[in-house]
Amino acid sequence: MAAMHKQLKVLGLAGLLLIGGVSFAVAEGENPYAEPSPEYLRQFAAQGAKAFVLERYDAEGKLAARSVEKLEGQVEIDGPVHRTIAGRKIALRGLTACPSETVVYNRVQTWSCTEAARDYTEAVYNRRASVILCKTLLLAPADGQTTPASCFVLVGGNGEPFKTVNDDDSMVFLGLAAIGRTLDGRSRRPDLEASQSLSRSMGFQNAD
Repeated sequence: MAAMHKQLKVLGLAGLLLIGGVSFAVAEGENPYAEPSPEYLRQFAAQGAKAFVLERYDAEGKLAARSVEKLEGQVEIDGPVHRTIAGRKIALRGLTACPSETVVYNRVQTWSCTEAARDYTEAVYNRRASVILCKTLLLAPADGQTTPASCFVLVGGNGEPFKTVNDDDSMVFLGLAAIGRTLDGRSRRPDLEASQSLSRSMGFQNAD
C-alpha cells in the first residue's frame, strides 16, 4: 500500500543564477541514485528564479562536481526520456521510451505515449518547478554528448507543500517509459522494477 500511495502522487500531478558565494553543506542527499528530499532541493532555490543543478558522481558514488545556474527559458521535452535543460541534452538513465503507442492518461483517457509524456512533463518542468536537479555518473562529457541522468524536480510553495517529483519513476509508472535491459537480460534500473510492475497491473500501457 505504501508503494501505491507514493505512486498516486504522480497521478495527482498528471491530473492537474549562476549562484555564487554559497556553501552547500547538506550531504545527506548526495547520492547518485537516491531520490533527494524536498529539503535537500530547497537549498538551491532562489527567489523569483528557477535553478538547474547538475551533480556529477564518480565510480565510487561520491559527489565529484556540482554546477548551479539560473535556468533561462523553457525545458524542452524531446520525448518521454529525453530533455534539453539549459542547452544540455539529458536522457533518463537506463530507460527506453514508449513501451506501447497509446497509454491510459488522467486515469480514463487514451493518449499517444509521446503526447502524454509531453503534457505531464511540461506541467512539472515548465509550470511548477522551482529547482531541477539531475544526477549523472558521466564526469566529463564530450561537446554535444547526451548525458544519462536521473532528474528530480522541486514543486510546491505558495501554500502548497513542497514535494520532489522523480522524473524517472514518473515516466515508468505512467507507462511512458520502460526499463532497459543489458545484453544478458539484467535490469538497468532495478530500483524502478516495482513501479513498472504497478504500472502494468493498473493497465496504463497498451490502451488500445
